[in-house]
Amino acid sequence: MTTLLIAAPILLSLTLLTSGLAKLGARQGTEDAMTSLRIPLRPFHRSVASVLPVVEIVLALVLWVPSVPLQIMTSLLVAALMLTYLVIIARALTWDETVECSCFGTLASPTVSRVTLGRNVLLTVLALLAVLTAASGAMTAVLVQQPLSLVSLGVVLLLAVVLTVLSLGGVTPGGDEGSPTTDARQPTGRQAPAAGADAGSGASTGAGADAGAGGTSQDEAEIDDEGELLDYERDAVPAGVLQRPDGSLVTLRVLSAQQAALLVFVSEGCGPCERVLDEVPGWITTLSPFMQVKTVFSKPLEKLRERTLTRVGDHALHDPVFSAREALGSRGAPSAVLLGADGMLAGGPVTGGSDVIAFVQEIQEQLQAAQADGELPVAED
Repeated sequence: MTTLLIAAPILLSLTLLTSGLAKLGARQGTEDAMTSLRIPLRPFHRSVASVLPVVEIVLALVLWVPSVPLQIMTSLLVAALMLTYLVIIARALTWDETVECSCFGTLASPTVSRVTLGRNVLLTVLALLAVLTAASGAMTAVLVQQPLSLVSLGVVLLLAVVLTVLSLGGVTPGGDEGSPTTDARQPTGRQAPAAGADAGSGASTGAGADAGAGGTSQDEAEIDDEGELLDYERDAVPAGVLQRPDGSLVTLRVLSAQQAALLVFVSEGCGPCERVLDEVPGWITTLSPFMQVKTVFSKPLEKLRERTLTRVGDHALHDPVFSAREALGSRGAPSAVLLGADGMLAGGPVTGGSDVIAFVQEIQEQLQAAQADGELPVAED
């Protein structure tokens, strides 16, 4: 019985250390997860995401300071934290859409499932056992009287955990990129907008969109993450279909036949998607003179939340069963692709919140450069 009681806080400490260290390098992922899990007080998410990993690491270490009152207080705090996590995960499982939690930063699959709930139930039980262990004085007694035995037990438990993980095939970094609501944490190589394409009135923009009907197809250059130039081979726009707000259907080719179209695929409630949606109003303002900006949802438009509709206005489209997104080769949400008016892809697809934002920023920069060179008219205030 004593061994079981001592094993509980050891396992709990290992879990907290793993979780805290994984979150240290994934603050944005933690912040996105809090949004996905609909944690209130969103303006404070960034601060909490910065502090939470430090709190978990400190709790894991302080739990083993040989002072009974301090161990009791620390174990109670850990139990409260684990119970909070459990309630949040249980609540998320009641929603229709799939949710990500990033409970261990970039380690393991972040998708919330019944397995996630079972894991959190087990952690809560371990936390309660840790409270009993601390209250009985067993932790302090072992630390003072049998430190080598404690270290040996800790090493054995750690090896058991490592062997179990390896036997199950290891951990899977990032999210499920094929999932309709996940942010691909290992994004695809970002394909830059095709330069030198016609936009709007037919002037050369270097902004990555063939928006004039007479644009010509050609291989263009893209800059990869290391700044090297690569050939961007432009493919034909596939025969995908989207649904307009009035219920009518439109093919991808018809949608972009008169003006280039930037399609941003998002899912409500997904943390990275919400981050992208926050940027959409600004994109509509700056890019609409040169191309269409459309947000594409798998959920019927009439079921969208008011906050979502406020941001996207009448620029929303419905993608039934992800048919258009899959036809374009996008692997998850959020993602984005630029359709040229010449029937060819002009950029993308890119996947992941940060990559989508960077992709659109690149389009904006190329448009601004074209305006500065006199290739495009400057919008009047």
